[in-house]
Amino acid sequence: MIHKDEATKKGIKIIDSKESHNALFENLKTHFPQTIKDNQVDLHAIATLLGLNEAASIQGYELTFTGKALANALYSTPTQKLLKFEESFNVRSAESSKEDSNFIIKGDNLDVLKILKAAYSEKIKMIYIDPPYNTKNENFIYPDNFRKDYKAILQEVGLLEIDDEGNEVESETLQFFKNIQSTRTHSGWLAFMLPRLKLARDLLREDGVIFISIDDNEQANLKILCDEIFGEENFVGDFIRKTKSTTNDAKIGLNYQHEFLLCYAKDKERANLLGGQKDLNKYKNPDNDPNGAWVSSDPTAKSGDLKTGYFAVKNPYTGKEDYPTNGRFWRFSQNTMQKHIDEGHICFKREHKDDERGFIYKRYLKDLQTTLKTFDSLKFVDNKFMNQAATKELLALGLGEYFTYPKSVEFMKEIINHATNDNSDIILDFFAGSGTTAQAVMELNVEDKGNRKFILVQIDEEIIESKSKTAYDFCKNELKSKSPVISDITIERVKRASAKIANANPDFTIRFSVLSLSDKSELITDKQGTLGLLSNAELSPFDKALNLALQSGKTLDKPLKTIFENKLYQCEDCLYLIACDKEVLEFLRKSQNEYIFIDGFEDINLEDFLNLDSSLSDRLRVVY
Repeated sequence: MIHKDEATKKGIKIIDSKESHNALFENLKTHFPQTIKDNQVDLHAIATLLGLNEAASIQGYELTFTGKALANALYSTPTQKLLKFEESFNVRSAESSKEDSNFIIKGDNLDVLKILKAAYSEKIKMIYIDPPYNTKNENFIYPDNFRKDYKAILQEVGLLEIDDEGNEVESETLQFFKNIQSTRTHSGWLAFMLPRLKLARDLLREDGVIFISIDDNEQANLKILCDEIFGEENFVGDFIRKTKSTTNDAKIGLNYQHEFLLCYAKDKERANLLGGQKDLNKYKNPDNDPNGAWVSSDPTAKSGDLKTGYFAVKNPYTGKEDYPTNGRFWRFSQNTMQKHIDEGHICFKREHKDDERGFIYKRYLKDLQTTLKTFDSLKFVDNKFMNQAATKELLALGLGEYFTYPKSVEFMKEIINHATNDNSDIILDFFAGSGTTAQAVMELNVEDKGNRKFILVQIDEEIIESKSKTAYDFCKNELKSKSPVISDITIERVKRASAKIANANPDFTIRFSVLSLSDKSELITDKQGTLGLLSNAELSPFDKALNLALQSGKTLDKPLKTIFENKLYQCEDCLYLIACDKEVLEFLRKSQNEYIFIDGFEDINLEDFLNLDSSLSDRLRVVY
């Protein structure tokens, strides 16, 4: 491996992916250095800077829960995982030149979000998640707080101590936190969600939005948590989705049949949920009106003023006087009504029945400010968005028995249609479940010739045979999975859905890649105090190059070209060195402005590069 101190002395830039980077801390350190003392934030200095009375007791509205400090620490702690390529699925021939732009990633979404952050920060247009609802039937299987690689932060926040004999001593708070997590409390659920939502915020574009499905168990707490993370001013709306027609638990006579969909924007001023096309077929021009196509519209409103909204409109041909009826009012004042008559918006009938209005109010197509639909908060109360519709969709793919409470494709298509403007937008779902989001993206792309891209994340949770025998047998026997996990079914659903869509649309090409998580190399110290390198033999040279590309800010859809197999790869203006020989060195000698990224844990001699050209060190980046 390349020793970090050696590279630093030679002036080579180091990228340490295991270091925690806090943007706010760095900002304070750069612009307000007086607020940082001994590399710690001085809250009194900040209070003084803001002109606040340090002695005053400042109290405010805040969401507090057991484990919040740990949850915040989990957000800022770097992951010890890397991505590993598994397979690429293409429903067309392998000769297709189109690069993979869609991805399914298996593993803990907390790790995946941290990995994606390097390349996808502020690049995701829309996020949808359907997280655990924290019901009595659920168990949390995400091992957030007790993994080996998080021991350091447990010590850092005072939840874990190491005694003189090297034994781990858990604080009472940590023991309590472990206990409440296992009993499905609000604190445990909030601590689980907080770091994931913070990372989601980091990934959203400035005009991006996030949608979260939730029920009454945590809806109130989720709203307050999102207010804190995204800002109360960026709350967009709370949609209602009808889940079923009847329920069997209405002991007090309540037929409970809905859940919620919360929506927050990264910046509400820049978000726009106008989407979908209005039905313009009803606009016709049967009378050859020079103003173009029009539709007859109601000129009255439910509310108004007797002085300005209630008056006679006289038909000059028949002499009939029309007034608003049934307690309604004209939408326009008398002056505005006359203007509409002059401009031809009001077209008087030469003949009409006594019970008919004597004129038509024309609304012209050319006057529409937008042809897009607004996103109504009660859109999802229609029966077609209920759970049974989603189950039917899975049954049509032969997967109906293996997922409970899936979301329907039509439900997701409505959200995506309103939340994405450009057809190349990226949609992220990091609680992917049955993979509905992927199918919705593909179907919508077929309908409007779009090129939206999806990234799904699903934890590879073990399927227990005794609890889910049908799903276990399906994965074991039909999918040939050695160790059945939930993500097996997620991937299979996307494969079957994409094949079905492509068969119905021969010109439509669908590709997606499957990735999983693997451990980073790390330095370890044995009992004798000897320092050694623990390498990951699972990762291929391509995998290593892929992770270097992510660290350099290249998104997964950027083509990673092989220059020398197993040794050197390229993505746009960056080269990724995995192994070195004379052939590689000669190529690097001729390179011009490309940045060169090296994995600091690989067996590469730094002097080989520095001897090539003294200016080469300016382009070198060593990643740990």
